Amino acid sequence: MKLSTLMLSFAAAICLAMGSPAAAEEVNMAQQTQENVKIPFEQFTLDNGLRVFLLRDNSLPIITVNLWFDVGSKDEQPGRTGFAHLFEHLMFMGTEKVPNIDILLESGGGSNNASTREDVTNYYTVAPENMLETVLFIEADRFAHLADAMTQEKLDKQRDVVLNERRQSYENQPYGKLWLDLPTVLYPEGHPYAHPVIGSVQDIKNATIQDVTDFFNTYYVPANASLVVGGDFDSERAKSLITKYFGAIPKRPKPVTAAIPQVTAPVKTRHTIQDDVQVPKLTLIWHSPAFMAKGDAELDILSNILCKGQTSRLINRLVYEKQLASNVSCGQISGLASVFMIDAMPLPGVSVETLEAEILDELSKITRDGVSEEEFARTKNGIETAFVKQLQSIGSRADSFNSYAFYTHDTDFPAGDLRRYRQATTATLMEVIKLIFSDDSRRSALIVTPRTPSGEQQ
Repeated sequence: MKLSTLMLSFAAAICLAMGSPAAAEEVNMAQQTQENVKIPFEQFTLDNGLRVFLLRDNSLPIITVNLWFDVGSKDEQPGRTGFAHLFEHLMFMGTEKVPNIDILLESGGGSNNASTREDVTNYYTVAPENMLETVLFIEADRFAHLADAMTQEKLDKQRDVVLNERRQSYENQPYGKLWLDLPTVLYPEGHPYAHPVIGSVQDIKNATIQDVTDFFNTYYVPANASLVVGGDFDSERAKSLITKYFGAIPKRPKPVTAAIPQVTAPVKTRHTIQDDVQVPKLTLIWHSPAFMAKGDAELDILSNILCKGQTSRLINRLVYEKQLASNVSCGQISGLASVFMIDAMPLPGVSVETLEAEILDELSKITRDGVSEEEFARTKNGIETAFVKQLQSIGSRADSFNSYAFYTHDTDFPAGDLRRYRQATTATLMEVIKLIFSDDSRRSALIVTPRTPSGEQQ
């Protein structure tokens, strides 16, 4: 999991930024915890190839089951975009044995959800500890039998749900069209990231039962998945149940998943989108190091230096000091390919070009003069504190463990993830800053402008 997304509460973030005694005490406590932070686990692999990890924590009577599949929009073929996300929805349609997953889970106090990204599809459930067998049975049953239970009615229902989601979250959502255009702006045709995860309307409409069952039978195989069970359970019982239910799934070949070429230059350096919005929006994007690659952690640190809290560089400069923007946000969005992104919304009377010049000037200043040891240390402490805090949730702990194992093929979590932040220095930060921000060919500017009644840009 990306540590930059594991944010502190607003109050704690402000305390850290202001350097208050409470913040100092919290950071010192976190640093002491980090010296010994470990997550004991057991691991084994079933005969069919499924990797299993057990993370016991008997502090609360809850369990979580977290299942990751090495399939995302990166694995889709031309004319078949959106299939990974469509199948995520279909996985909740039930089987002959469990026709309604949600009712069964909710009747016992459990809840579940899922997500699809470019790289991966994951499913996760949190429930009382007495539902362990039920949850494992549900997950194994749909893993094994969903394709057999597929019907035209189910496909049509979820197709409509996905198309409605596309309309609500992208087409009719203010600034949502940016996310539909972004892949073709950043990646050349044929690149696995060159289309949106949600897929095209026509591809979704054209999907047949044979298409989706072929997709399932190719990628939803035990050797292409990893299972994390966390929480309050007896290890021997959990192993027995996992072997009983998941071990019965037939062994099939692990598919060849898409290789992700690293890209340094966007297809378009400037792209304007007209939308039904009141205020323009500027999004600056740079191609950046992949997750866990050299420089990835440093860009997480930079995103906080620029945009985390009132005293951060861009928020202080654009929102408070010069009063040019209503908000500014930054992030290193990491995956098998990554981008560094800065979003800014101008105040009335301020042009997007003015905001862009101010942001680039601040980046040039950092590239030229560096960052202070004090702001660097404060930012690292904030990231490490947030890291330790998120481990308190068994759901976050299981998902973070699965994420780390997926991207690194290692189980040195959390030490390995934390280590790269602790080893970062102002020197390594400046190295990646100069690499990324001194090269204008890496940058693309996406501008959303209000649409006038005639369709002309304002």
